[in-house]
Amino acid sequence: MREVLGPLYRFVLRPGSVGALYVALLALRAGSGAAPDAADATLGRDAHDLTAFVNDRFGSEVLRVTVAIVAFAIVLGALIGTVAGFVVMLRDRMARAPRRTRLRRAWAVLGVSVVFHAWLVLRGMATAPQLYADAWYARGGLRRVLQVFVTDVLGPAGITALGVAMLLAYLAGPTSRWRGWPRRLGRAFLPRRVRALGPAGAGATLATMLAVALFIAPLALPTAAKADGAPPAAARPNVLVLAADSLRADRLTPSVAPRLTELAAKGARFESAYVSLPRTFPSWVSLLTGRHPHHHGVRSMFPRWEERAKDFDALPARLAAAGYRTEVVSDYAGDIFGRIDLGFGRLEVPTFDFRQLVRQRALERQTPLLPVLHSRVGRAVFPVMRELNGAADPNLLADDAIHAITRPSGAPFFVTVFFSTAHFPYAAPAPYYGRFTRSAYRGRFKYHKPVGLGVEAPPDAEDVAQIRGLYDGAVASVDAACGRVLDALAKVQGPTIVVIAADHGETLYEGEHGQGHGDHLFGDEGTHIPLVIVDPRRAQSVRPRAIVRDVDLAPTLYELTGVAPPADLDGRSLVPALSGAPLTPALAFAETGLWFTEDIPGLPSSLRLPYPGVARMTELDPAHGDEVVLQRAVRPLTIVAKHRMVRDGRYKLVYAPTRMGAKYMLFDTQADPDETRDVADAHPADVARLKSELHAWMARDPEMRLSGDVLVPRDLSGLAATPTGVRLGAP
Repeated sequence: MREVLGPLYRFVLRPGSVGALYVALLALRAGSGAAPDAADATLGRDAHDLTAFVNDRFGSEVLRVTVAIVAFAIVLGALIGTVAGFVVMLRDRMARAPRRTRLRRAWAVLGVSVVFHAWLVLRGMATAPQLYADAWYARGGLRRVLQVFVTDVLGPAGITALGVAMLLAYLAGPTSRWRGWPRRLGRAFLPRRVRALGPAGAGATLATMLAVALFIAPLALPTAAKADGAPPAAARPNVLVLAADSLRADRLTPSVAPRLTELAAKGARFESAYVSLPRTFPSWVSLLTGRHPHHHGVRSMFPRWEERAKDFDALPARLAAAGYRTEVVSDYAGDIFGRIDLGFGRLEVPTFDFRQLVRQRALERQTPLLPVLHSRVGRAVFPVMRELNGAADPNLLADDAIHAITRPSGAPFFVTVFFSTAHFPYAAPAPYYGRFTRSAYRGRFKYHKPVGLGVEAPPDAEDVAQIRGLYDGAVASVDAACGRVLDALAKVQGPTIVVIAADHGETLYEGEHGQGHGDHLFGDEGTHIPLVIVDPRRAQSVRPRAIVRDVDLAPTLYELTGVAPPADLDGRSLVPALSGAPLTPALAFAETGLWFTEDIPGLPSSLRLPYPGVARMTELDPAHGDEVVLQRAVRPLTIVAKHRMVRDGRYKLVYAPTRMGAKYMLFDTQADPDETRDVADAHPADVARLKSELHAWMARDPEMRLSGDVLVPRDLSGLAATPTGVRLGAP
């Protein structure tokens, strides 16, 4: 027995083992609540129903991710314990203390490991406080006080300084020994032969070692690839698209987004750019195909396989065929690019399916591991960390973007960079989350705006101000990251066309229209986006005010790159406007997205055709990786229920199907920018004019037809068969 217990005893008391056991226990405790239910907070009141489903169908996945987390915790703990063991050894050597017994050394290592790990957590909390808010701030009491102190008083620099001070104080020992610090440090680090050289010789030796280290370090560190083989001036230009989710056009100001505003002044900044469906998936397909949603067929965030598995004849595919290197990089909102083939040759984006949701929910609970999980190392081990909406650090994405545009290649590039931080929960890293907010705020939106989809209490005026400040901070963090990308672009040879865009805007409680995007078409905040095109070959600062659309971007880039476009585009080229020429007047059309809940703030129930919440409208597609897709039976109803709109430079006509028939509302966007007053009765001629245009656009929907003033499915049997409730399962 002694032969077995002896080695085990020695192994357990090693510094690495002590740290591994400590961190592993913390990880097990953090994940010991309810099993990861994959019911993201966006599912609201349906989350409880999905828990049983996840445990039943994905129990093995829960077990696998739990094992992986524990293994990661053991490795991280072993590293922490090893560092702690070195610190304890260094202190003892400096103090010439007697050799500790294994047990006493283990206790000392445990103490240092606890402090070191706590410092890591506090450093992570100061840098990305939204990741820790649920476990600390939201629980109130001392936890809330500590997080506020860490974030608002100390900050990342203060925590770093505190850690250095604690380390030095521990190594120095009692104050009575501080006077001998230099001699003790040299005695601990330098070999006896070097110490025998005296202070001058020892100093020279240390200086030599430092010089060698400084010389070798740059050789060991990874460096960004340098562009070579760049196309000559006569060849096709590079194209860089810098886009941010939910970016409002009115946030391109020097106070919020100075770098993007500076860039916009060098080219064409289109003041009236609109998207045709303010949700990420369908909007990006429109931007990159030049076609409206009813033309390309992607009408929601959960398109079925047959709606995605087709040739979209998109811009990236045509550019790739013409010799371009095409690439897209993104964080959590960019998971849509992995679910559809638009022709990108390289995708550095997260993956979205139900198994990823299971992993995501498990990792979100791991507060003890988040300091390392929220890093490049963490993303390498757990790629799903890229999917966490609270971990969308634009600096990490900027690194990926810089690598993409500087990667050696003999071909011009078309690189799309899509930042997610400006999307709710508006979770910007330090210092941006607090740049536009009040430090005295102690409400529920201190660090981010969690998504509750209508189940939370409405915000008061102070909450609204905080949410808007968080949003502005998120935009500012994206702007700074874009600035880094633009600095790197300046070193790339050859002309590069730069586009600033967004998939949609964001409503932030203007005119009692709620918060978010895609649920309704009241107000311009959700459909109005920034659109800037800077072509160094025709640099001219212009600000066209004519209406332009998302479907106009692809035709414009086809012309600028000299690549032949498809013949069936819905948009037109904006190239004449880059040189200040007027554009042919155009109308902007749009439709709403899939409603996620039955009760929608900002949209009265009398103005919608009701259908169940998203959890009962979707199902899993096991034939294609357990993706979450919209049920085939409910698609006709969701398309019929969509609001639609058409607008010119002044008036917007909104079509809202209801159980009492179609309702048409006219808004004077100049006199009433919040669009709270229906003036249809006062302007019958404008209603008739815009209704004719809207009907013509709606009639081009291959799945729908007009029946009087109402849009209905061409096949009414599909609508009649629509279920009122849906079970989770295979399609």
